[in-house]
Amino acid sequence: MGDRSFGYSAQVRPFLWVFLVLTPVEILLIDLLVPWFWLRAVLLVFGLISGLLLGWLLWMLHKFKHEIDDEYLWLRYAREFEYRIPLRAIENVTQGMTSRSLNKTRSVVDGTLVLEIANTTNVRVSLNEPQEIDLGRRGAHQVTKIEFWADDPDGMVRALRK
Repeated sequence: MGDRSFGYSAQVRPFLWVFLVLTPVEILLIDLLVPWFWLRAVLLVFGLISGLLLGWLLWMLHKFKHEIDDEYLWLRYAREFEYRIPLRAIENVTQGMTSRSLNKTRSVVDGTLVLEIANTTNVRVSLNEPQEIDLGRRGAHQVTKIEFWADDPDGMVRALRK
């Protein structure tokens, strides 16, 4: 789909790997410390599911990156959401760290779509025409600005300015 892709998970990936590596240690400790077989079996199942979900999330963050093709900027977060912004609607792109601490991966604040990773963003896009963004249960919103995180903000800004 895209000609250029940009990751966004470098801040959270180390933590996910730590939990993924610690999951088997946790399963082993539970097996050694819990005397009841039925409880060990239940906790083993939960541990295995936890490990699978962590592995799945790591894979999804790697597979579904932000992309720029000939017509659109695609902003994603794993399979949770995907927004398509027409390149013709982009007026200005700048780089700069912003921290809002919204504790949500996506929010609209004062007409700005905010896609935070670890409570920060580092790329700002101003739009020359409002875009409708659907936040699911939180409704659809008109936005004129977008703030998001890219692991390579310089590359993202250069690619969007071309």
